[in-house]
Amino acid sequence: MSHTLHPEAAAFDLAALTRALEHSDADALLALYDEDAEMEIIDRNRPPSAPMRLVGRPAIAAFWRDVCAREMTHAVGEAISTPHRAAFVERCIYPDGCHVVSAMTLELRDGRIRRHLTVQAWDETSCG
Repeated sequence: MSHTLHPEAAAFDLAALTRALEHSDADALLALYDEDAEMEIIDRNRPPSAPMRLVGRPAIAAFWRDVCAREMTHAVGEAISTPHRAAFVERCIYPDGCHVVSAMTLELRDGRIRRHLTVQAWDETSCG
């Protein structure tokens, strides 16, 4: 059985996302988002009942510029992508030894990120 992509389902560039994250390139990350994209982040300081919500590229840009300006390493793994969804795990390490693991899922539209959900855990024993 063969499957064909619908013309409106442009391919998402998962390799570009990986490069942008691993090289802390906020501009390259931002280029992957729709103008009206939404991002939700759940972590130790933002529980499911009160997550961080960012709406639109300007808000998402401010977030990624802050993250990419921090001194830390990023490694992307366990990545998978279809025309409408992508998911991956990002592992970060700060110079002081603090580890952060983020599981991210993306809803895609025309090869761009429409909705982004991050659930992240911080290593409480090494993070201040």
